[in-house]
Amino acid sequence: MALRLNGATAGYVELNAPDSAASNTLTLPNGNGTSGQYLQTNGSGGLSWQTVTDTTTNLTRATSVATTSGTSIAFHNIPASARRISLLFDQVSLDAATEMRIQLGTGTQASPTWITTNYIGARGYSFYNNTASSDGSETEIGFRFNYSTAAIGYNGIVTLENLTGNTWVESGVIAGGSGSNFSIFSSGGVKDAGATVTQVRVTSLSGTANFDNGQMTIMYEVA
Repeated sequence: MALRLNGATAGYVELNAPDSAASNTLTLPNGNGTSGQYLQTNGSGGLSWQTVTDTTTNLTRATSVATTSGTSIAFHNIPASARRISLLFDQVSLDAATEMRIQLGTGTQASPTWITTNYIGARGYSFYNNTASSDGSETEIGFRFNYSTAAIGYNGIVTLENLTGNTWVESGVIAGGSGSNFSIFSSGGVKDAGATVTQVRVTSLSGTANFDNGQMTIMYEVA
């Protein structure tokens, strides 16, 4: 059976029930809603106007920063809505035989709070002659992803992904060196920042070695 509503001057709108219809009532919402909204059911016959949620991910790529001086390279003003942060390394090296670490930061650029304890993580590495090893720790000062070799430029990407709340997971693939010093590193880790992450920095393990070559770029995706 159909319900037909005739137009004031011509035409009609018709609603048809299925051939074998169970008893069912649909209750329309009060009002017309707003432009772009849609009708949503609650599964019990109640209809309501709802707004389409924009799930588009916006990707921002910052200008590359030269890594030719200083003991750390920091990226500030990361949006609170960031869900993925990627660090790209292009021939980045230190002037002393020490490792690099990635640290999360909270607060503002003028008054940052860098998190320097209890990162859980591990790295695995393979040298040119196929020897491999791995190590990890629950008391690191930051995410570990490379090896302690001076004047070797590292290339690759390390990604920080917001798991839930203020917890971030790290994964990366980095390669560098030449000849017998060429190696590939894979890494993974996790850290609860305890607050919204607004900045990230890469620093030397000793805190005294200087960057002496290459450039670094940060990209972040916001929901």
